[in-house]
Amino acid sequence: MPFLSACASPAVAARTLVMSLLLGAMLSACGGGGSSSPVSPSPAAETPRDTPEEPPAPPAQARRLPAYLTPGLMLADDDSNADAASCEKQQKLAGERSYAVHLTSASGEVITFQVLEPTAIDCVQGHPLVFHGHGFGGQRITDPAGTIVERLLANGYAVISIDQRGFHDSSGTVRVMDPNFEGRDLLQILDWAETHLDYLAHDLQDDGSYNLAAGATGGSYGGMYQLLMHNLDPAHRLDVLTPDITPNDLRFSLSPHGTIKSAWALLLVAGGEAGANQPLLQGLDPAIKETLLRGATFNVIHEGALPFFYYHSAKYFLDALPAEQQQPMSFLTAPLAGGLEYDFPAHSPAPVDILFSQGIRDTLFNFNEAWANYQGYRALGGDVRLMTHESGHILPSIQSLLDQLGPLTQITGPLQDLVNSLGLTLPDLQQQAGLAQCGELSQQDAVVAFLNEKLHPAQAQTLPDPVLSAVDRLRDQVCLSLADGQALWVNPDRVADQNRVPTAIAQTLVPVPNGLTGLTSLVAPVFIPLPDVLGKDDTLAGIGQLDVTLSLPLPFNVPNDCEAVSALPAELPITGCDAIIYVGWGARKGMAAPRLIDDQITPLRGLGQHQVDMVGVAEKLADDEQLGLLVYGYHLQYLSSVSRDLLVPAVAIKGTVSVPVN
Repeated sequence: MPFLSACASPAVAARTLVMSLLLGAMLSACGGGGSSSPVSPSPAAETPRDTPEEPPAPPAQARRLPAYLTPGLMLADDDSNADAASCEKQQKLAGERSYAVHLTSASGEVITFQVLEPTAIDCVQGHPLVFHGHGFGGQRITDPAGTIVERLLANGYAVISIDQRGFHDSSGTVRVMDPNFEGRDLLQILDWAETHLDYLAHDLQDDGSYNLAAGATGGSYGGMYQLLMHNLDPAHRLDVLTPDITPNDLRFSLSPHGTIKSAWALLLVAGGEAGANQPLLQGLDPAIKETLLRGATFNVIHEGALPFFYYHSAKYFLDALPAEQQQPMSFLTAPLAGGLEYDFPAHSPAPVDILFSQGIRDTLFNFNEAWANYQGYRALGGDVRLMTHESGHILPSIQSLLDQLGPLTQITGPLQDLVNSLGLTLPDLQQQAGLAQCGELSQQDAVVAFLNEKLHPAQAQTLPDPVLSAVDRLRDQVCLSLADGQALWVNPDRVADQNRVPTAIAQTLVPVPNGLTGLTSLVAPVFIPLPDVLGKDDTLAGIGQLDVTLSLPLPFNVPNDCEAVSALPAELPITGCDAIIYVGWGARKGMAAPRLIDDQITPLRGLGQHQVDMVGVAEKLADDEQLGLLVYGYHLQYLSSVSRDLLVPAVAIKGTVSVPVN
């Protein structure tokens, strides 16, 4: 089961977090097996095969030819595809087989992937290829039953499901989608597929050439590989991508505005090691473990690691900065895999059709990451669409964690009666996940419909008209999930631009506690009302913005020379300036305890002025609810990321918030 997945049960996620806490203490820090026949190809040189001088014209409907009839296509002439079906050899054409392939990577490690054939091999039309990737700590699909792969196979696709570097049957250390390692592995898999599977379909290009008809799917880590494969491939062989709950910039994902998401950092270590090919012995590369250890020790990710994670992000390619602007990577411990160089210069990716989907309550890769990806790839010229849903990376509940720790943590008997009589509830990291759909449009249906539209039009009508209409509507609008079964469709310019309503925030009478005193925020966060911003028919939806100043409250409000933390702070203790607070959207009925909308909070670190985007949300408030800002001095999502500055006991906040109204 993929670790970074919307599908993990609360109990599984809780066990993983418990394991991560134990691992953190040690560091002083913070598919089933379908029939398969392994193939170990030799590195024999590939030689061209003769192709018919006048192949039959591709059908007008698809304008495609299978590989064995494609003019000029180079097919391998070795035995490395001995278990593959072959139209040219007229062998093993019954389809529905599943077998593993093991390649030797450029770095000397083993790359393992599963080839899953469609239900019957069609040597006239050929079959589009879809790559599938697992979540962080997961593994390839060998038995497609009950997965999206089953639907793709039934729709006539060939599927290759990959064990990413360092996970399950692929060896090496996990480098988190490093272009130098995972990137080269992915291109090698793409090359293998094109040169060994002669039933794959190829598109006729405008210049008369043919290109592989291929797409990709997967969520989280299984979305990262799609963007990396496309960004690196000089032949631009991927026609369509469908990444779900996927990051844009890992620096922002792990440490937004200089504050580490320490709960997620622990889960990433535990999940990555649990799914590794050689846990603890190799597992995560030492560079990654060092980053998290030093981050927990110094309360900030060290500067040498930030370029490392930037290089592994889609943003690196979308920014396309010249080499002289790239910062050097540095670590105290040499990574096992080496490779602290920018082997692939930043370059703007080719246009490609993409359906992005993102969990609106995802607290690891939040909506802002999807929005940045959507804007970046849309600007390149492809058909890029975006929808959200109520699932994603969801932290487990505190109660589920206690349940996993055993009977010593259970509240029973008279103590339970007392807790119940007082109406006390445990504070939580976030609420349970909802449905993976936007309104009535399920994320999986949208993926299948989008792939069919781009790769297999003959299959498009196998889906209901409402699904096809909704996916088509995504051409011009963004679908924002409000709750299970409820959605708001908005034009892109109303996500983070024309919909913002500036609202002044008077300096809070109740200061926000900082440091260890911030623990009081677990039960009593500061609520700042924002009256008369939302009308009866308005919805809070999109990305808001803060332009605020943090200062010491009276009687501590003395002049200081602290500047806003516009960049990540140095890896040194900070005194007298290092405030850390968390700001989210809140809703309150009367004088009842407010609730945090969509579980999303934005960290602010350092005294002084801050102008930052808040995490995007989408929710229709009840008629009797009042909108406000909810400000915390501590939050469980950032577990150990609390200010250690004893000279800042509390913080006052004032300025302006721009509210996203639709």
